[in-house]
Amino acid sequence: MPEATPIDAAPVTESESFEALKQIAGRRTRPIPADLLARHALELPGTWDWPVRRAAFEAILRRLASARAQEIAVLERPRPGPWGRYVLGRPEVEGALVYDVRLAAGKPFRGSCDCADFLRGSLGLCKHLLTVVADLAGNNRAWRAVVGAPAAPLPRIVWEAATAATGRVDPLDAFGLTPPGGRGRPPAGSLVRLFRPAKAGPWRLATSHTGAPEARMRLVRALQDHVGAAGASADPAAVVVLAEERARLERIARLRAAAPRIEGALGRTKRRLYSYQKTGVARFFTEGRLVLADDMGLGKTTQAIAAAGALFDSGLVRRGLFVVPASLKPQWEREWHAVSDTPLRVVDGNATDRRAMYQSTRRGFLVTNYEQVVRDFDAIWAWAPDMVVLDEAQRIKNWATKTALTIKRLRPLYRLVLTGTPMENRIEELASIVEWVDDRALEPKWRLVPWHSAYADGKREVIGARNLDTLRARLAPVLLRRVRAEVLAQLPSRQDTTVPVDLSAEQRTAHDDLLQPIAVLAGKARRRPLTPPEFLKLMTLLATQRMIANGMAQLNFESTWPTIRGRAPTPPLIESLSSPKLLELRELVSSLVITQKRKVVVFSQWRRMLDLAAWAVSDLLATDGLRALFFTGHERGRRRTQNLVDFHDDPTAAMLFLSDAGGVGLNLQKAANACINLELPWNPAVLEQRIGRIHRIGQKRPIDVYNLVSRACIEERIASLVSDKRALFKGLFEGTTDQLRFDRSSALFAVLERIVEPAQLPPLSSQPSTRDEDESAVDPLVPEDTELPIAPAGGGVADVAQLFQALHVECAPDGGLRIEAPPHAAAALISMFEGMAKLLGGTSRTA
Repeated sequence: MPEATPIDAAPVTESESFEALKQIAGRRTRPIPADLLARHALELPGTWDWPVRRAAFEAILRRLASARAQEIAVLERPRPGPWGRYVLGRPEVEGALVYDVRLAAGKPFRGSCDCADFLRGSLGLCKHLLTVVADLAGNNRAWRAVVGAPAAPLPRIVWEAATAATGRVDPLDAFGLTPPGGRGRPPAGSLVRLFRPAKAGPWRLATSHTGAPEARMRLVRALQDHVGAAGASADPAAVVVLAEERARLERIARLRAAAPRIEGALGRTKRRLYSYQKTGVARFFTEGRLVLADDMGLGKTTQAIAAAGALFDSGLVRRGLFVVPASLKPQWEREWHAVSDTPLRVVDGNATDRRAMYQSTRRGFLVTNYEQVVRDFDAIWAWAPDMVVLDEAQRIKNWATKTALTIKRLRPLYRLVLTGTPMENRIEELASIVEWVDDRALEPKWRLVPWHSAYADGKREVIGARNLDTLRARLAPVLLRRVRAEVLAQLPSRQDTTVPVDLSAEQRTAHDDLLQPIAVLAGKARRRPLTPPEFLKLMTLLATQRMIANGMAQLNFESTWPTIRGRAPTPPLIESLSSPKLLELRELVSSLVITQKRKVVVFSQWRRMLDLAAWAVSDLLATDGLRALFFTGHERGRRRTQNLVDFHDDPTAAMLFLSDAGGVGLNLQKAANACINLELPWNPAVLEQRIGRIHRIGQKRPIDVYNLVSRACIEERIASLVSDKRALFKGLFEGTTDQLRFDRSSALFAVLERIVEPAQLPPLSSQPSTRDEDESAVDPLVPEDTELPIAPAGGGVADVAQLFQALHVECAPDGGLRIEAPPHAAAALISMFEGMAKLLGGTSRTA
C-alpha cells in the first residue's frame, strides 16, 4: 500500500536533526510517514541533546517493530473517526489482554493508552498507539481525515506521558486540567480548586501533597471521582495512574496503622539489631518496598528476616517467599532460626513435592531458589505470597532473561530486594533490579544510557558519565546503601560469615568415589577398634576428600601448577581448574581489598592452596598496585620478618597468606581487620587461633571473618562438628548452665557416620571381625600444617572419653609436661602416639 502523504512541515523539520532521524528511519516506519515520528521525537518536552533525541526515535522504531511482530490488531474503532476510543488486542491469542486507546490529534500527535509502556515510556506513545496510526496511515482516506481534522476536545482531566522531568518523577505532576475557556467542558468548581491556573496549556495541580499520605489520598480520591464521572471520554492513562497511586497509598496506610504492632514484633527478634539495621528495617516499612544494597557483611539477611517476621507477627503478611541462590538455602535456614521464630520451610524435592508444599503451607514463609521459581511459577502464583524477598538480586539484572521476566511477573504487596552489588557493569542492570520495586524510579529505560553517558562521537564511544546527581536523586527514595565506613562505630566487634561454595562436577565425582572405602573403615570402627594402619588409611581418605573440597587444582597440584604459573588468572581459566573456591575468593578480595581498601589475612592448612589462592587474585591486586605476602613454614626466618614488617608498614602490601603453623603467635591486629579461611580446620581452637591474629587487644576496628565451605560434602559436615565443639567451649568457659545438649552425637563413630553420608555403612555383624589380610597402610596425603582428628590407633574408639579421663597431666618443675596413665590405658595411648608419629612423618614427603 502506498505511503501516506506527509504531515505539513513545521520549523523543527528544517533542522539537521530532523533529516538525520529520517535517514535513520529509512523505510522502517511505513505506512506511517517517517517525518511524523521524527518530528514527534524532536518535540518531546525537555532540553535534550542529540544522543537523547536519537535514542527517543530509536525507541519509537522498536515499539513499531514490536507491534508488527506481535500482530496487534484494532478490535474496535470510533464512529465516526479518526478521533476517539480504540480497543486493541491479539484476537488469535486466548486470554490476551485488550488495551484502551484514545487518539486525540495528529499534528502534533497526541493520544493516550492504559498500557504500562505508555505510562512509563515518557514518549507520549506506545506500540498500541502506533498500531492505530499505522492502521489509519494504511488507508489514504482515513489518513486524509487525520491530516485535515482539528484536534478532538480533551477530557476534563488529562495525564501527560511525555514529560521533561529528569529527577524524581511524581506521577501526579503530569496531571492537567482542561482550562475553563478551552474546547473541553468547563470543569466543576470543586475540581478547579485542586489546580493552579495557567496562561497557556492545561492547568497543573496546586499541590500533590508529597510526604503527606493522608492529604494525598484525599486528592487521589477526588481526581478518581471526576475521572470516573467522565465515562467514555476519560483519559485511559489517568484512570490507571490514579488506581496505582491509590493502591500505593493504601499500602502505606496499612503499614502506618500497624506501626505499634510492628515495633513490638521487632523487639522480640532473637538477634539484637544494630542501630543501622533498625534504620534499614524502618526504611523498608515506610512503603513496604526497598532495594537494600548494603555493603557486604552489614547484615542484609538479618534485616530481611527481622522485617519479614515483624510483618507476619503484626498480621500484615500471611505467606511470604524468599528467593535465594540454591547454594544459600541452607545458610538462610540457619540464619532464619537464629533471628526469628516465625514458621519457615525450605522448598526442595521433585516437582510434585514442591507443589504439595505450596498447597499445604497456609501461613508462614518458604525459601526457594531462582531456578525453582521459573519451574514452579504457576504454583507460586496460585499460592499468592503477600511478601517476596530476593537475595543476590543481581540474578535479575538482565531484563531479557527468563529468570528476570518470571520474577517480575510476581505481584506481592511487599517487596524487598537484597544485593551488595546493585550495578556490576551497566546502568541498565541497576534499572532492571530497581524496576521490580519501583517501576518509575529509573524510567524510561531508553533514556538511561544516553542521558547518563558522555560520548566522544555522539553515539558510540563513551568517555565518561554525566548527570549522576539526577541518578542519585531518583534512586534515593527506593534504594538504601550503607558502606562499612559509615556504620563502623555500630558494627559488632566480630562478625562471622559462612560463604557456601558448590562443588564442580569433577569435584563431586572425585569426592564421592571415596565415600565407600571410608564407609568400610567406619563400619569396622563400629564393630571393633581400628588398627594403626587402618586408622591412618582412614585419615588419608578424609584428608583427600578435604583437598578435593578445596579444589582439584590442589589435589593435582604437581601437574596443574606448572601449566598455570605465570599465566593471567582469568575467570574462565580458574573455572577450568574445578576449583570454585578460587572464584569465590576473587569476589571477596574484590570487595574487601579493592573496593573497601582493607588489609586481609588468608588462612589455609595447605601451602599449595595458599599458592593457588595468591595466584588467583594476583591480577586484581596488580591492577591497583597492590601485592600479597606469605607467612608459612616455607619462608626463612629473615623473609618472614620482612613480610611481617611490610604487611604492617607498606600500604601496597594488602594481603598476607598464612598457614596454621606459620601464623601461630602473630599479632596482626594493627594491620588487618578481615580474615578469610579457605577451609575450616577440624579443631575449633585452631580456627580461633587464626582469627585471634587480628581479633585481639589493640584491634580498634570491627573485624569480619569469612569461612569458605564447600556444600554437600565432607567440608560442610566438618562445619557442623566445629559448631558443636565451639558450643562446648563457650558452654564451659562462658556459660552458666550445668548442662549443654548437642544437636548430634559427638562420638567418633557417630562423627564418621555424618562424614560419610550418604554412603551406605556396612551392616553390623554379631561376630568380631578380623583385619583383611590384603589391607595395608597408605601413606597419608597431608600438608605441612597437618591437623587431623585424633583417635587411638589400636585402642577402643568408643572409649575415647574414658581413655583421656584416666590420664593425669601436670606441669613439671622444669616447664615440661608430665602425662601419667594407668596400665589399662597406657597401651592405647602409646599406640595412638605411634600412629600420630607415622602420620606426621609423611608431612615432609607431601609438603
